[in-house]
Amino acid sequence: MASRLMAPMTSAVFAAGILFSVGAYGAADEVTPGGLGEAEMCVPLRQIDDSRVIDDKTILIKMVGGPLYKRIDLAYDCSGLKDEGAFASATSISQLCRNDILRVKQEPIGSQCIISRIVNIDEGEAKVLLAGRKK
Repeated sequence: MASRLMAPMTSAVFAAGILFSVGAYGAADEVTPGGLGEAEMCVPLRQIDDSRVIDDKTILIKMVGGPLYKRIDLAYDCSGLKDEGAFASATSISQLCRNDILRVKQEPIGSQCIISRIVNIDEGEAKVLLAGRKK
């Protein structure tokens, strides 16, 4: 299922990074081994199908394979992320990882934020995050 947010990802791949339209926020701290709630270290960029900014602290991504949805929790509020709806990440390993620094795409200089966690979530939680997203 293609979405309007996929276009920035496919057209904005750079040698040093990638531009995303992103967003999501959730507060689940439980970890369920082997599946939902499991924290991951990295997400391969080529497997990201779509991404949405929910607020200044969370990013929701839809994957090509399973688990289908992941919630990226930032270490602290990333000023301007929700308003801008996009960020850049410089990487040489083609993955978005825990502790990576994201920069909000604002002129002249956007905020910088650190990825705290990447968590597998189910479609139900993804729908709740999207429903609570304020534009």
